[in-house]
Amino acid sequence: MKSLLSNNRIWTPSQPERSLIGSIREKFNCSRVFAGLVASRYGENFQRANLTPEDEEDFPERVFHSPDQLPDLSKAIDRIIRALKEEQDVFIHGDFDVDGLSSASLVYRGLKGLEDLPGPGKLKVDVGSRDFGHGISKKTSSRLIDEEFDLVITTDCGVKGVDEITHLNNFGIDVIVTDHHEPSDTLPPALAVVDPKRNDANYPNPHLSGAGVAYKLVDRLMDKVGVSSGYTSNLIQLAALGTVSDLVPLVVEGEDENRWLVKVGLKKMRQDPITGISALLGEMGSEEGEIKPETISYRIAPKLNSANRVGDPQVSFLLLATRNRSRADHLSRTLIDYDRDRSRIQDKLTRRAINQVKEAEFDPENEGLVFVVGDGWNPGILGLVSSRLSGEFNLPAVTVSRSTPSCRGSMRGIDGLSVYQGLDNCSRYLTKFGGHEMAGGFTVDSSDLDSLRDCLKDWASSRLDSYEKIEENSLDARLDPVQVNRDLYREIQSLAPFGVGNPEPYFWIRRLKIVSARRVGSSKNHLKLKLAGGDEILDCIGFGMGEDLSLLKEQEVLNPVFQLELNQWKGREQMQLKLKDFILQG
Repeated sequence: MKSLLSNNRIWTPSQPERSLIGSIREKFNCSRVFAGLVASRYGENFQRANLTPEDEEDFPERVFHSPDQLPDLSKAIDRIIRALKEEQDVFIHGDFDVDGLSSASLVYRGLKGLEDLPGPGKLKVDVGSRDFGHGISKKTSSRLIDEEFDLVITTDCGVKGVDEITHLNNFGIDVIVTDHHEPSDTLPPALAVVDPKRNDANYPNPHLSGAGVAYKLVDRLMDKVGVSSGYTSNLIQLAALGTVSDLVPLVVEGEDENRWLVKVGLKKMRQDPITGISALLGEMGSEEGEIKPETISYRIAPKLNSANRVGDPQVSFLLLATRNRSRADHLSRTLIDYDRDRSRIQDKLTRRAINQVKEAEFDPENEGLVFVVGDGWNPGILGLVSSRLSGEFNLPAVTVSRSTPSCRGSMRGIDGLSVYQGLDNCSRYLTKFGGHEMAGGFTVDSSDLDSLRDCLKDWASSRLDSYEKIEENSLDARLDPVQVNRDLYREIQSLAPFGVGNPEPYFWIRRLKIVSARRVGSSKNHLKLKLAGGDEILDCIGFGMGEDLSLLKEQEVLNPVFQLELNQWKGREQMQLKLKDFILQG
């Protein structure tokens, strides 16, 4: 179904099997609409769905799988306990993005919290930097050898560090890898490689984030030494932070452990956030009790990431690790300053990239990929520029910072094309690369840059049958106006939190008439409507839709696309439609 507001947008109704909907209604004693939502997310595996109301005090423990099912986890636990008992020196090496920061902070806080054990002796943490790329660098491994550490624990990295870990082993340093990225054919020679994506792994949820893996490690460690972490500990807040920030799917084929890690973590964050998150929210003017996944995605994570883009990522780690409020306040202000710098640089480089594409008379119908290069561009901003270009042209996009002898690059993808596969296909031109389905980074010798561009364009073109800049969206169900009520809203909220793999549902209603319509907001760029269907009058809000008012008034009837929202204002609660679009249909 075509959009009334955009020629490049279509809406496709979901069509779950009727027999499946019937079975779900019987299991959950729910409405047909809600059964359809469960069918779309869980399919035939709906029996595995754990749908507990938001206000339920006891969370279903069976959604959290035993950490012992992770490969090498027991070996990792035993080695950590020995290090603590013998007061050995331990080094935690995390990645510099939010998932890596969260997982490094989680392991650090976990080890510091084991007060009944004498160790560790010396405990240090490093979250790396973009200057040396992801994972353990040669400079870091040399430092660990010089400082004579006994044990290294990696978080959100390390599964591909074969050479670096071999080097550490040669000097008697044991390494425990905790990671969630795809391993190579050969695992690093670490004492333990805890990764749910290992080929021999039998863990039921292979989609854990790096922070999710770290949480499983520390949770089992605390259990082994007699310290109860439970599912309401401070540590699960960090697991939720990393899970949301790294865009891992919350629900996959009935497996919803990630959804529950986020659900419980957010609940704890709203009740009693760790010091760093509380301080950062305070500096941003956000309410702790209103924390949602979007709060992490659009407010907390960008601030934490700004440190690795334009500043020192260790600032973000320290914020997540500290229990001192005054220190947390200072670190939060530093991150907000970083973010202002990041925004300014990002805007500048994005304009340059778009101008470069325009000057080259780029034709998206004949090109499989956008590829831009700038001399000395900030490596920390390249991914953001690639994301903007990918969204602009609906094509994979590569942004490269050119220098001699090697260049740094970042790639962002589109649905249906794996960035990692693309980089792997052209790896003969790369000195180093990594990533996943939608994002990746690499280094390339400047002499191979043209060859890399041609290789990636050939790869992308061969997998794109035709170029269509069409935004396809899914509609979950058509509602009758009388179905817009709190009962349905409460049912929907039992599927929360929403995010990747578990999107907030979109509904639509046919043939509503305008009762009243006006532009609202300080700039009059929002839309406030009352729409009538039968005897029902529905309140609607359309953010950023103010300019569409004249077009809407020309229509005899409207078919709104929306999400259900419970509007709370001055102590009153009222259902409203949060508008997304209107369908061009009578």
